[in-house]
Amino acid sequence: VSTQSTGYITNNLRFMEGPLSKWTNMMKGWQLRFFVLDEHTLCLNYYTSKEKVRKDIKRGKIFLKGAIIGIDDTDDSTFTISVEGKTFHFRAADADDRDRWARSLEETIYRPPTLNNSENASRHNINDLQRKLAEVNGYLSLLEETMSGMVQQVSAELDPSDSAQLEICNNAMISSLHDCVEEMNKLEFSAGKVTNATGVKAVMPEHPPQKSISKDSNVVEQASEAVEEEIDSGSESDNSDAFCSADEEFDECDGEVKPAVVVLESVPSKEILELQKVSDNELDAYNQFYDVAEEEDDVVIDQSNNSVITHLLSQVRIGMDLTRIPLPTFILEKRSLLEMYAEFLAHPDIFVDIAQRPTPKDRMVAAVRWYLSAFHAGRRGSVAKKPYNPVLGETFKCYFDVPGMIDGDQNSPVVKNGPCPWAKSSSSLVFIAEQVSHHPPVSAFYVEHPDHNIEVNASIWTKSKFLGLSIGVHMIGDTVLTLLDHGEEYHVTFPNGYGRSILTRPWVELGGKCHINCPQTGFNAEIEFLCKPFYGGSRHTLTGTISHVAQSKPFCKLSGEWNNVMHAEFEGGKKEVFVDIHSIPIIKKQCLPISQQGEWESRRLWRHVTKALAENDVDVASNEKFSIEEHQRDLRKMREETGEVHKQTLFHKEGDNWMFNSPLSKRKGL
Repeated sequence: VSTQSTGYITNNLRFMEGPLSKWTNMMKGWQLRFFVLDEHTLCLNYYTSKEKVRKDIKRGKIFLKGAIIGIDDTDDSTFTISVEGKTFHFRAADADDRDRWARSLEETIYRPPTLNNSENASRHNINDLQRKLAEVNGYLSLLEETMSGMVQQVSAELDPSDSAQLEICNNAMISSLHDCVEEMNKLEFSAGKVTNATGVKAVMPEHPPQKSISKDSNVVEQASEAVEEEIDSGSESDNSDAFCSADEEFDECDGEVKPAVVVLESVPSKEILELQKVSDNELDAYNQFYDVAEEEDDVVIDQSNNSVITHLLSQVRIGMDLTRIPLPTFILEKRSLLEMYAEFLAHPDIFVDIAQRPTPKDRMVAAVRWYLSAFHAGRRGSVAKKPYNPVLGETFKCYFDVPGMIDGDQNSPVVKNGPCPWAKSSSSLVFIAEQVSHHPPVSAFYVEHPDHNIEVNASIWTKSKFLGLSIGVHMIGDTVLTLLDHGEEYHVTFPNGYGRSILTRPWVELGGKCHINCPQTGFNAEIEFLCKPFYGGSRHTLTGTISHVAQSKPFCKLSGEWNNVMHAEFEGGKKEVFVDIHSIPIIKKQCLPISQQGEWESRRLWRHVTKALAENDVDVASNEKFSIEEHQRDLRKMREETGEVHKQTLFHKEGDNWMFNSPLSKRKGL
């Protein structure tokens, strides 16, 4: 059978045909079939051979109405079709063939139906506008990424002045395009309400009209092929790949400060200034919504929310960057992304232990132990939700008490002049973060422990990619842990995150290879977070090694589950429990009461959204969230009109990285 798929159009209808392997069951595995995509009947027909196509002897068919196409971020030849709660798995000849099938299937599924009256035509026009706007956002992201690469390549061959001028022109062009898209999005939002197919009003954008899904969609097998009958249930997965949250960012450019430009600090709007007049007691009433432990394990997406997610799925395309696609409020968890990053220090005793190890080898092992212990603390329950996107200029500050440590100097100048002057003592582990850019959405954070002379500088941004039945969130940036007393730097990378099963019970999966390298000592670690295959295997597993550049073999091998128990096997055959998350308590972070926080600190900024979500009032939460977002747009517009730019308050840029303005090493002169 030829491995090439071909497509053609007849009477404005799309057809595509070609061979694909279809997963049947554990006994038979992948079976080669010949597939024909028929847009007229909205079916994907399949046959045991191309000869059977000419004789019209079908092996089966998959009805595509309401189907969702998905791809695997870790395998470039497979894709899925999910419809009516069933997921079917396919394998193409290569990545190009997979992409052709995915595009053709998407275009077939989302092709506008024939409209028979003006009411349907009006409804279609609104839905088509939403779809086109989503596509424009995606193509704009692709253009921006392509232009950025071209500018970097060309700039290398230009003198500095021409290179700077080229970058300015490119930024101006991209900014203008963002403005156009922003205005179109505002026009769509201002429409307010649209009428869906049943005549019921639906508010935009939080509750868009549901894309109708046929109750009769299923897979029909031909009885005439009973001898070779495939068991389609074996081809179905548990629908573990599904839509998940991703960052809905605003088009915010953090331009470089030019000599003739006035700097504008973030100024609260009139509405926010009015809120400042409330009493401290009223403000501190919001503390309870952050302090109470959240129990979200039993939260599921109800049917009405399912319609919102289904509509969102119909508006985006595989591979699209979701950075600027607004997501519904009900999938949010009650904290900012900046606060979530602080959870990496939820085991502060394991963190500070790194600096106390006697040898470089022991310190690398301790660094890996802290790294692997950190991921589970960031998840508040088994149900995945999305933290708030930090707004430009937002900050978060906290500290952790370190179990087993004697309190240090409570009046130390190092503490009083540090990032959290209100920290308990010099033995406290301090965390501070700032959203330094919204385009791209960069979060910078800094960590220090004065008594053990440890500091961490990091700047991370997320890039979200739509995979059809899941969302891949890639962590991009640089994180450096420095042991000042030892002169060692540990460069750390983080895994990708994947959202699964949002239409049922959402859960988070980590995937990809990560590294911890210490160039000063030559020790390094490689950790691979393994995604669950669609058949067999377990969730949340990992493997890893720790080695030295001078040795051909690793001296330590790691395995286990990042949210359960991990084991280590050292050279010589010694085995031990490396990390058992059930035996290490999570230490609560310490924050100032909201009444003592600045207007741009996360908990104070998002308090109304958090309270509404805690009270399960999604409408109020959506309105409060929109107010914060609209204020950001107003600030950006004001900066554009006056030629002013935002100034970061806690961090400054060095090359591609953001560094804390007053780190421990600078204050101590180390």
